Amino acid sequence: MPLSVLAHMLTRDGLRSVARRCVRPRAGFPVTLVLAAGLGLPGARPAIAQAPRAASTDTLRRALVRTDDGLAARTRQTLTMSGTIRRYRVGTTTVGEEASPLAWRLVSPHVAARLSGTPLSLEATGITVRGTTPIRARIDVVPRAGDTLSVYARSGSGPRTLDSTQALAVGAAGTAVLDLSSLTLGVAPQVGMRGRWSFPVGNVVLGLSAAAERDLPPSATGVVYWQGTTLRGGASVTGFVSEQTVVASVDLSTSRADSLGGRNQFPGGGAVTLSASTSGALDEDGTRWFAGDAFYVRPFGNDRNDQPTRLIPQGSFGGVSGLLLLESGALTWTPAISVMREASTASLAAQQGGLLSRTALSSRAWTVAGSLSVDIPFSSAITLSPEVGAVGGTVSSTLAETTGRVLGRRGRVVNFTNTSGFADAVRGWWGGVAVSVRY
Repeated sequence: MPLSVLAHMLTRDGLRSVARRCVRPRAGFPVTLVLAAGLGLPGARPAIAQAPRAASTDTLRRALVRTDDGLAARTRQTLTMSGTIRRYRVGTTTVGEEASPLAWRLVSPHVAARLSGTPLSLEATGITVRGTTPIRARIDVVPRAGDTLSVYARSGSGPRTLDSTQALAVGAAGTAVLDLSSLTLGVAPQVGMRGRWSFPVGNVVLGLSAAAERDLPPSATGVVYWQGTTLRGGASVTGFVSEQTVVASVDLSTSRADSLGGRNQFPGGGAVTLSASTSGALDEDGTRWFAGDAFYVRPFGNDRNDQPTRLIPQGSFGGVSGLLLLESGALTWTPAISVMREASTASLAAQQGGLLSRTALSSRAWTVAGSLSVDIPFSSAITLSPEVGAVGGTVSSTLAETTGRVLGRRGRVVNFTNTSGFADAVRGWWGGVAVSVRY
């Protein structure tokens, strides 16, 4: 379920009863926090939001200009400093975020390295949260063209866990279909290794990958979302159509983690990810380029039943995106568009006075976003890149509560179902500027 649904649930008459009847507060944690924890806070995101987002503008750009594949003819380094302002409105809730991403990247003939992190400030529902996304580091070693061995790690975010007010602020517009850096608050430290291997077969290239990741055990005693040990495997096929490079892939992940005595909201299992992308020149002189990306993620085996008093939604997440690179003199214009959608359900059964009651949630969210950026070179080493964008969509949820009542002298049990819900518009915009220094 989109986390933005949580904020709406907690402000809708008739839905507040879900907290009282379906959630048992733990010592020191208000009902609102426990509900948020059931949706993936604090500690990390629910399974639906663990999925990779459709490729960002920066990712697709790198696919086009190939500056990050570890096969450069000489060693190059890039330092990028950015500033971004985001303003979103979900129904009557307004969310604002200011983020300042910092990234360093090194590319050489056989080694690539990167380091990144984002200080940020989030304001929603009258609450301000200041923190830092996890600092991520990665080293790629390329023993031969097409093969890559990677070692990576991330620190915990700051703050590493969220209290009740912080959870409400993040959950105010915390659907994965909106781009917010603050969604990575409440993440545990992680270390991992990954290998990718390529095998040319005729006119295509087959690829295999394997990875192992470990989230460090949480030190906090509150409610967390901890995946423990994760194993990943994948396969891909790369082909070439005219000037376009086309890639189709499937990835499988599975995670194992202790329930931590009922504090861990991770429901177990893993996810299947299907993705496809294309990139390449649209004309012979190379002044127009196109890149596109599509993905679909579906969790499986997320049925560990050690949270009998909490709703933990599960569902699918997918999207498509594309951009153009258009050279005009010294400038490079980049229009981009993306469509995102997520859907999830959750149900909870409980005994009340010997009668069975059931609560079911069904939620949907989708957005369409468009942006325009331009690269302005000030020299061979410095580039200024302003960007503006807008997004629109909807977020909705339906809640059905079925309860049994004893009627008549004979004690006949009759089930009654109450249904309520909402559908709210999503509107927003963002703007930012990045400065890249290459040396």
